[in-house]
Amino acid sequence: MSKEKQLVIRPENELDLKEVYKAKNGRMKESFYEQELQKLHIELCKLQNWVKKYDKKIAILFEGRDAAGKGGTIKALKEHLNPRGCRTVALPKPSEVERTEWYFKRYISTLPSGGEIVFYDRSWYNRAGVERVMGFCSQEQYKEFITQVANLEHMLIASGTMIFKYFLDVGKDEQKRRILRRKTDPLRMWKLSPIDDKSLSLWNEYTEAFEKMFARTHTHFCPWILVNTNDKKRARLNIARDLLSKIDYEEKDQTRVCLLPDPHIVWQYSEYQHHSDDPTQEILRQFKERKKAEKSQKKKDKKLQAKEQKELKILKAKEQEVKKELAKSGKDSKQKELKAPKENKESKANQESKAKDS
Repeated sequence: MSKEKQLVIRPENELDLKEVYKAKNGRMKESFYEQELQKLHIELCKLQNWVKKYDKKIAILFEGRDAAGKGGTIKALKEHLNPRGCRTVALPKPSEVERTEWYFKRYISTLPSGGEIVFYDRSWYNRAGVERVMGFCSQEQYKEFITQVANLEHMLIASGTMIFKYFLDVGKDEQKRRILRRKTDPLRMWKLSPIDDKSLSLWNEYTEAFEKMFARTHTHFCPWILVNTNDKKRARLNIARDLLSKIDYEEKDQTRVCLLPDPHIVWQYSEYQHHSDDPTQEILRQFKERKKAEKSQKKKDKKLQAKEQKELKILKAKEQEVKKELAKSGKDSKQKELKAPKENKESKANQESKAKDS
């Protein structure tokens, strides 16, 4: 089977091609990425034509950790789409008036109209992630959101809106590297937000919040698609493939374009519960183990601290005894020094008297 034919029917993770990946770090090569992305851009244009022709409505939600690549992914997918038929929604923090209104109200007006594709750079799921972890909403507001969101999505889908929910995940070390780059690169500084640094220190809290969000809002009619974005290029290709593979648009080319997403990069939340190669599952496992270890360590630390304090007291007591002994020995030596001249004089006098007698 030729290499070209292999690319058509299988994603690159199954290919034994040295030109696909960099040997140094395993990241995808720019040349391969551009070739594959161009093919997918053509398919995305076909999708947009189909959406416009039949007045379809598509909402694509991108959630994830800070610096996971949400904005870059949207930019890559939209690059060759007609801007009149697609737009990006990235809402700022709610105004004072919006805070008094029904939470979903400000998102309703942003939903796609017939013939339109809308990309959400963070969505209504802000409440389950950032707002909950950072304390920007109350527990009552969070509970209200979590009980309403699935019903809202069900109604939107029933009324003809297609919703795709992608969660972009990134490793802790990679996230730290990207945030540091934002601080030092003048062309990326605009991406930096006050909560970026906090996201690193609140890694475990975010992990727990996202896990609860998945468990409560992953449904058969609107599932969560998890994406490993440690390699941005691989992630973007596989998000495009996943999206295109789920929509039956006209003139879809499955003979020259690979539309099979890499299962090690993209998978449903229901699959990841049993996904052996799932980095997010590994993070959650590590988080639980770390919590257990921290609890155990705290007990050990308390015992160790008590032991150290006891030993410190003993050492201090011994130190005091040594000081006393040194002080005492110092006094004795001084007294000996004072007595020595007298003893020498007396011995000399005795010797002289003995000499005279003789």
